[in-house]
Amino acid sequence: MLIVLSIFLISRPTQSLNFLVITFGVILAINGLIHIISYFSTKDDFMIFNFELIQGIISIITGLLFIFQPRIISAFLPFFVGVWIIIESAIKFQVALNLRGIEGTNWIMMLVLSILTAIIGIIIILNPFASAIALTTVCGILLLISEAINLCESIYLIAKLK
Repeated sequence: MLIVLSIFLISRPTQSLNFLVITFGVILAINGLIHIISYFSTKDDFMIFNFELIQGIISIITGLLFIFQPRIISAFLPFFVGVWIIIESAIKFQVALNLRGIEGTNWIMMLVLSILTAIIGIIIILNPFASAIALTTVCGILLLISEAINLCESIYLIAKLK
């Protein structure tokens, strides 16, 4: 079954991305419903620090947005991923600088990798559509390779057990 999914990811990356966005929207909406149920089933003693009602409402609204506007979400998703990558690389850059005075650390490697990661984030932001299609295609290729390996292992084990 996963081999079929991997072929779909490779051959139809745009539709795959939309499907994944819709699926994630359903998960968000269900998660929101669970938060709302949890809010109303929590004892009054713990209500002062309970934010589950607003979490549930936000999750449901976000999930519905993902479900009914997958193309818009798919268009903006690479931008958010790119920003997230840049923020993470900035944090790693700071960690590398913090480590430079400590003997035995490879802070220069961490510094270089953080810069390279930031460049990847910038490329994703500058070319979001191609980045999303490439990412979906690469995920499909990796899934196909993984499933081919699993299939070979299964065949090998069955042959050895006979």
